[in-house]
Amino acid sequence: MSRFRKPEKQLSEWEEWSMPEPSTSGSGSRHVNGWNELEGQLNTDYGLVSDGQEITPPIRGPFAIPRDYAPASSNLQSQWDSESAAAFWAFPEPQVQSPTAAEHLESPRQALEQRVSDQSQGRASYYGGWAEDDDDRRSVASYRTARATAQQEGIERFQEGDLPEEDEEWHKLCPESAREALDRKEVQRQSVLFEVIKSERDYVLDMQMVEQIFVVPLLSANPPIIAPADELESFITDVFANISDVEKIHESLLASLFERQRREHPVVTSLSDLILDASFGFQEPYEIYIKNYPIAEGRHRKELKFNQEYSKFIEQCSQDTRIKKRDLISLLSRPVTRLPRLSLILEHCLKLTPPGHPDLESIPLILGVLEGLVKSTQPGIAAAEGKVKVRNLIESLVFERGELIDLDPSDENRTMIYQGSLARQNVKGWELDRHGWADITVSLLDHYLIMTRPEVRSGVTRNVVTSRPIPLDFLRLGSFTLPAETRKVDDEGKVTRKSILGIGKIFKDSSVPVYPFIFHHASLDSKRRYTLFASSEGNRKKWRDAFEEAIIIRRTQQDSNRLFVVEGISDTFFRSVTSLVPATSPLRKSASHFTGRLSTAARFTIGGRSCLVAGCDSGIYMSYAGPDRKFRKVIDLASPSALAALEKQGQLLVVHGGGLLAFPLDDITKAMDIGVPVPNTILKRLDNGDGAVTLLQVGTLNERIIICYSQKGFRQQTIHTLEPVGGQIEMPITPTPTAAVRSPVTYRRYGTPFFVPKDASSLTVLKRTVTVAADHSLVVVDPTAAPNERRVLTVPDFSACGSGTADALTLLKNRAMNATPLGVVWASESERLVLYDTFGTYVSKFGYPTRNRTYVRWETKVNSWALRGPHVLLFSFNGWIEVRHISTGKLVQVEEAPEVRMLQIAEPNNGSLLLAIRGKDDKDGLADRLVEMLETSPLAIPHSPGASGGPQWGEWGI
Repeated sequence: MSRFRKPEKQLSEWEEWSMPEPSTSGSGSRHVNGWNELEGQLNTDYGLVSDGQEITPPIRGPFAIPRDYAPASSNLQSQWDSESAAAFWAFPEPQVQSPTAAEHLESPRQALEQRVSDQSQGRASYYGGWAEDDDDRRSVASYRTARATAQQEGIERFQEGDLPEEDEEWHKLCPESAREALDRKEVQRQSVLFEVIKSERDYVLDMQMVEQIFVVPLLSANPPIIAPADELESFITDVFANISDVEKIHESLLASLFERQRREHPVVTSLSDLILDASFGFQEPYEIYIKNYPIAEGRHRKELKFNQEYSKFIEQCSQDTRIKKRDLISLLSRPVTRLPRLSLILEHCLKLTPPGHPDLESIPLILGVLEGLVKSTQPGIAAAEGKVKVRNLIESLVFERGELIDLDPSDENRTMIYQGSLARQNVKGWELDRHGWADITVSLLDHYLIMTRPEVRSGVTRNVVTSRPIPLDFLRLGSFTLPAETRKVDDEGKVTRKSILGIGKIFKDSSVPVYPFIFHHASLDSKRRYTLFASSEGNRKKWRDAFEEAIIIRRTQQDSNRLFVVEGISDTFFRSVTSLVPATSPLRKSASHFTGRLSTAARFTIGGRSCLVAGCDSGIYMSYAGPDRKFRKVIDLASPSALAALEKQGQLLVVHGGGLLAFPLDDITKAMDIGVPVPNTILKRLDNGDGAVTLLQVGTLNERIIICYSQKGFRQQTIHTLEPVGGQIEMPITPTPTAAVRSPVTYRRYGTPFFVPKDASSLTVLKRTVTVAADHSLVVVDPTAAPNERRVLTVPDFSACGSGTADALTLLKNRAMNATPLGVVWASESERLVLYDTFGTYVSKFGYPTRNRTYVRWETKVNSWALRGPHVLLFSFNGWIEVRHISTGKLVQVEEAPEVRMLQIAEPNNGSLLLAIRGKDDKDGLADRLVEMLETSPLAIPHSPGASGGPQWGEWGI
């Protein structure tokens, strides 16, 4: 018997050849012509081993001869060429590992063995050897074909997942001849390469199962398992993230691996080139998925805990045999662990790679890519885990009954900056230890400071908020250098709470030092000032550093993501006399230096020029827009309370001295150009003089421009509505530059007047109704309805309040009775947000409180508001501007502006807002800064229907 040793050559240098045809040199001879001599030469050249006199072709294969091989013996060279002796294949009986894996190999082998046994004893006793006649040669060829087909079918069944799991091994799908032709290390390497393909196949199948078993049924469930639709969309995004993107990359890689396996099985040269090409596309999808994984796990567990229908759905999915009794978390974690596991497999493969093989260069490159990707995701995972921690904290908070605070746990910037235990002393209404101390947990987030105490309810630990969360925009730090104080504790160093068990016991008290620090709410300094105690000086320093870091981060975020920005128009023109102006100063005698305090302003465009008018103590001034803006007095009416411009009619409305007056804009611009105020003879009085005009609003009612004003009586206020008619510019038949004239403007009554309580504070013109803020609520009236058919809607509607004082509606009513109503804005198709000076509450379009009768409390007391897009801007004379999202009440921006006042009558979503802010107070007087508040960029949150202006003021169902 002869056996070849595989020459130490590179695999790419070898070429497979077909078996040379045998020839006979005599009766019963089974040797190729010149075989003995050729074998000797091969033995010399390539290490042929002979263990007997009768030389036969090799029975272990395949054996390959180099393409450039030529026998050293000259008399063999011609024979070598003519016989094309290159490779010798043998077909030993395969080792049957499994009936399933070998069933396609057994039949041709058994048939051939039976045929060989029937031949004469001189014929080959081994199948697959040299045959003497054509029948034997055809049998050998048939066996070869059947064997190759069986191997191919086995691989295809493996790739399709049709083989039993125990048969999915390389050695069970590989001929014994191929295994024995390879050294032990190469056999191990082939098994590892097979494992690469197998693990990739299983990985892709798992990701496909996630989509088929979980995602698609969730989206198509009817009735929905998670509702409403936007909540379901948020859940799918949080839990499954971009798993479909990861799946696509690996489906492409798997297809390439399968193709190479089909082409090269049983001996696969390399897979590293395919994996390396695919690995360059791993970065983005894997970073997104892995960084989101903690959020996915937390969201899934939360839904599992609180949604019974979802829990049932997951239980049903677990019965599917395709996921092999694994839960959703196990499947979702597959992308997180895939790259490290692939790295381990490739590291093993690298150890088994022979010298000179290309994998020695490519596998380290792959490992470097994978290692870098895994390291790059670690900070993201830590950040995501922090987000989960923040989300769990926020969801466990218990606020004061009825209060609604949107801490937005789903925001991608939400992080926990610092958290720890601190102490408070002598807090009224708290459960304290016998020495008057209480421990609280303080959580410093990226946008709020939260102080809580744990409380167990029905076996669930909830965090009771001990004081309203403080936005970092309002957080101000006090002293962190106060001397240490002492706190008494029991002999074990633990706080002893008051209880019945403590009565009659003697405690051995000891004292420990505690280190105080102070912080406060900037808008409510006297009411919300806190002194907390740290356990050590080092701990107090950590808290100070954490506070400073959090405030800086918050300010940086706000500065780079402002929705609105304040820009100056005039910083020094409007001034008032103060005590800082010397009595002997010549400025006191100047009639033009001290204009007085700003009270109102308006914008308009005429003749293509943008104009601004501002009312103050000394009159009404005007300026044109531009870098060299100058103000000139155009109307000599002191201290007007309101201005409104009607551009289409060319009129300026002025509330002054208890009357509603109208001035032509054309005359006002002429007065600006010549520097002389308009004469009061050109004004037109619009009110009837029955009472002082206190409120003015201009808006669109039933698609008409309407002027709405109130007149104050002895016991009530009367609301009037007027419609301006005319004022269009008319051109003569032969136009000239100065020939254009404006048609006369008239004001006709629109609808009929109606009455409201005398303390009315604001007017809002809706789409078909007028809303008046008065008497702790809003009154909604249709002015066009006949007086005897007119229905009045009071908002909020507290008529359903119970007799008790503890129900939520009664608590909301009591809060409203102690507040001043300001107006109402559109929140959604079915809800409106009613604005008070200290809070806001949501009501239905019929006025009934919604959202479990909850309310959103402002951080400061508000005196005016404006609507811009999906945001409401709240202005406080205390010096703050709060920007909140209408549909959630979320605080999205805070601006500090001393003594800020809104000057204009603000129509919904109509350009910038004109404001007055307290300026510098010095020897030249107190400056009143005239500024405008501009929207900086398109808002990321989709506009509500109200953003377009029309539906904003939809009907209230009257």
